Amino acid sequence: MGALPGLLLERFDFLEAARQRLGDVFTLNLGFTDAIILCHPRHAQRVLVDEASKYRKGGHIWESIRTFLGNGLPVSEGEFWKRQRRMIQPAFHHQRLVALTGKMGEVIDESLAGWEQAARMGAPFNIDEGVSRMTMNVMVRAMFGSGLEAADAERVGHELAYIIDYMLWGMMLQGLPDWVPVPGRARYREAIRFVDAVVSRIIERGRRSPEDESLLSLLLHAVDTESGDRMTPAQLRDEVVSLFVAGYDTTAVGLAWAFHLLTRHPESFRRMRTEVDAVLGERVPGFAELRQLTYTRNVLQESLRLYSPAYWVPRASAEEDAFDGYRIPAGRMVLVFTHLIHHHPDIWEEPRRFDPDRFTPERSEGRHKQAWMPFGAGQRLCIGKEFSLMEGQLILARVAQRYEVSAVAGREAQVHIGTSLRAKEGVWVHLKAREPGAAPSRG
Repeated sequence: MGALPGLLLERFDFLEAARQRLGDVFTLNLGFTDAIILCHPRHAQRVLVDEASKYRKGGHIWESIRTFLGNGLPVSEGEFWKRQRRMIQPAFHHQRLVALTGKMGEVIDESLAGWEQAARMGAPFNIDEGVSRMTMNVMVRAMFGSGLEAADAERVGHELAYIIDYMLWGMMLQGLPDWVPVPGRARYREAIRFVDAVVSRIIERGRRSPEDESLLSLLLHAVDTESGDRMTPAQLRDEVVSLFVAGYDTTAVGLAWAFHLLTRHPESFRRMRTEVDAVLGERVPGFAELRQLTYTRNVLQESLRLYSPAYWVPRASAEEDAFDGYRIPAGRMVLVFTHLIHHHPDIWEEPRRFDPDRFTPERSEGRHKQAWMPFGAGQRLCIGKEFSLMEGQLILARVAQRYEVSAVAGREAQVHIGTSLRAKEGVWVHLKAREPGAAPSRG
């Protein structure tokens, strides 16, 4: 089991103690493989930007992820990845994001209607589940142009949560042959079949009734400018699933932690609400207003620093490399550990403290470009970065317009280390509707 028991029991405290004891480069026995852990922004720059060609998406970790994502953009490589990136990139151009803002706002308001009962009753509310449903609805509407039926949406969320959690377990067992009984493997495959069936139905519906503004419509009609090729059905499936999972899960996890932090720092919530009221009043935010919500964006960035959903970036060394006096042999698993970079005391003053003002222009000046990298780095920077940040700002602003959000005594959120950094057993809050006159109205 190697260091896994310590990692599972002590979580990031174990890794931070290892960095303090061993330095910014050390080897960790994960049981199923030895991994070289990199903890400094300059290492991220080396592996993900300057010498990215020497580091590939190989090994048990990526093979496990490919069992679900196929050869989608997050896992594909080489010329195929370049072709797919060229075809998908227009879906995330600035003007398309501007056009999606209104649609996002509508979906957010529809989802918030489901929060009203919890606010009226004053009962504890799991805002983790609330934002998960919301980001799923936003992603489905933005990608497919129409919503999922309630039953399908609920089950898709349930199945995706299982799939994403199982992947870490699958990484450890990836080398075993299919005939070896593995707990949860059959359940994992069943979950994938269900998600595939739902995605297949939606793609087919999109073929019959395409909506010009949806991401799916763009992918259905995308043509590679160099080869003239279109995506095959299998390629389309992989890209749709990859974008859907990344857009839904990562944003939801990051927002859940943002609300956890805001309830523990009510002065920050008040400051964010004051900014939202000054910029928006009772109006629904549009794309132009988001640029003025600077503190709201800083809250989101600081939350992603403290609790980055993608807390590591795995690579496999394709050839030998050397830096900082260390030799990286070919064929080794290398983990650029985002969480350790985000908590490095040489980069961040009081790294465990929640301080959104870290991201003001004055305090950001001179900071290493890879000191904050919840969306990765280099040419493999997440294609949906701005989509996710825009969605996060919209949700934070709309919730601040409608509700007071406070902590539930005795329900402190705990870190669950899985494929992404979820909150174990959710993030529980009290919702209270704001006084009449402060609540937003459309129009």
